[in-house]
Amino acid sequence: MSVWMNRYTFFVRKAFSLIELLVVIAIIAILAAILFPVFARAKESAKKTMCLSHQRQMGIALTLYRDDADGVNFFFSHSVDPSRANPMVPFGVTRENRWWNQIQPYAKSLAILASPSDSGQRPHPLEDGQAGRPLVKRSYVANRALENLSESSVEFPANIVHVTLKNGIYDDSWFEPPKNLYNKTATTPPVLALTLQGSGVNMTYFDGHAKWMSQGQALSDPCGEPWSGVSLMRLYPIPATPGNPSRTMWHANCPN
Repeated sequence: MSVWMNRYTFFVRKAFSLIELLVVIAIIAILAAILFPVFARAKESAKKTMCLSHQRQMGIALTLYRDDADGVNFFFSHSVDPSRANPMVPFGVTRENRWWNQIQPYAKSLAILASPSDSGQRPHPLEDGQAGRPLVKRSYVANRALENLSESSVEFPANIVHVTLKNGIYDDSWFEPPKNLYNKTATTPPVLALTLQGSGVNMTYFDGHAKWMSQGQALSDPCGEPWSGVSLMRLYPIPATPGNPSRTMWHANCPN
């Protein structure tokens, strides 16, 4: 009889109560709230690291370019504004005289021009992929304070920023200190993306090294000194635009 009872006895498993289910759901929600920001920060940190790698490669390419150009940096080319290399007449704008194409033979790939931190990666109009034009995504701008200067002219090359990240809404090729430290207009942000990577941004310096700088450090001086190169602009003035002296790189917070 005992054996028969054991064979046919049914066991009923106790189900989770509503309270127990709610507790489990609450624990999962708490863990998600804790972990998702951690994962997001880790992802952004990885992007910043990859961007820094790109900028170090750019630093090498910039240095190699000068080595082959008798120590002189690339020139500024614009349809309206002149360069130190040609103060009377603007060079005009071509694909070939964009600064990144000037250093292209010394870079492994133009892919280094696009930062994973930059969701815009807005290209120059001549390289926007439209109407048969090539597509070259780009996240970086060069410092006009350094254009066409020789290495001997830059006393502290490890202090002066050569290339950094632009705001993704702009296609600017250069940044002009001190003007571009501040809002471009009353309703638009600066050209420089000084808070793109947390509370700061990666920067490549004239000596070729790259590192992250906080916005607080970048704007601790109204002229952006020493990293902006404003001191170089005072020593080696940028030529005025012919017939339009109102076009200026200076700012009320940092006048000439």
